[in-house]
Amino acid sequence: MFDADFLRRLEYLDVVARKILQGRIRAERMSTKRGTSVEFEDYRNYAPGDDLRYLDWNVFGRLEELFLKLYREEENLHMTVLLDCSRSMAFGQPDKFLYARQIAAAIAYIGMSNLDDANVRAFTRDMGPAAERLRGKGKVKVLFPFLTNLTNGGETDMRRAFRRYVALERRRGVVVLVSDLYDRDGVIPALRYLKSRRHEVFVIHVMDKDEVDPPLRGDLRLVDSETGAFKDLTVTDALRARYKEAFEGHARAVETWCRSAETGYVRALTQVPFDTLVLKILKRGGLVA
Repeated sequence: MFDADFLRRLEYLDVVARKILQGRIRAERMSTKRGTSVEFEDYRNYAPGDDLRYLDWNVFGRLEELFLKLYREEENLHMTVLLDCSRSMAFGQPDKFLYARQIAAAIAYIGMSNLDDANVRAFTRDMGPAAERLRGKGKVKVLFPFLTNLTNGGETDMRRAFRRYVALERRRGVVVLVSDLYDRDGVIPALRYLKSRRHEVFVIHVMDKDEVDPPLRGDLRLVDSETGAFKDLTVTDALRARYKEAFEGHARAVETWCRSAETGYVRALTQVPFDTLVLKILKRGGLVA
């Protein structure tokens, strides 16, 4: 899954990301907190107990009052990729699970190489295994085996899984959801919960061409890959047209909500090479801007 060619493609994406960011290191984006970096921010009156090293003696010489110099603190961008590992992700050629792991690897790599803290967490009905605090390109030795060894199975319950994620990780940051967005209880309530915790959320909606336009006709038994429930029916052209309309309606509803909630959204067909997709995301700026 992650050979030398794959790594070369990641290096190219990283170069593009750096050019788009115009040389700025993402880990050095400015915080709203005051700290002790080299960039001056403001003054405030001295209070007993303050560090005397930050007194401005030039101001004292002019005004005979003590003022403390404040500096803007720099902090790392905390990024987490939430990777759907439910059974429905096994569908397609190439299957969605393989494709989703390649996307997760690319996004995490760009974050790691820009000195951010990257995390990848698997989920189904709950949060699963995780690769955490990945920083620097050397951490591919942790990231690639982690993604290679992941397996998929079980049902999707995003609300339950995301509540668990928020309990485990209380720091705000960028959350990238990579999923086929099949959840019997609905996707939007789960996304709304993540946004309510003030995360910056970006949704990558993974889908296969046979889900968008299934090549099915005749008398069939359709089986839910996650629950095992089935339905016998006769697939006609009219029924296929209704299905395509329903599928598009589902995707459009999520996309519309994301736009209204200032949340990034992109459709990811598995037939599109993963690096082409990530390059599109980078150039559009929705994930990095």
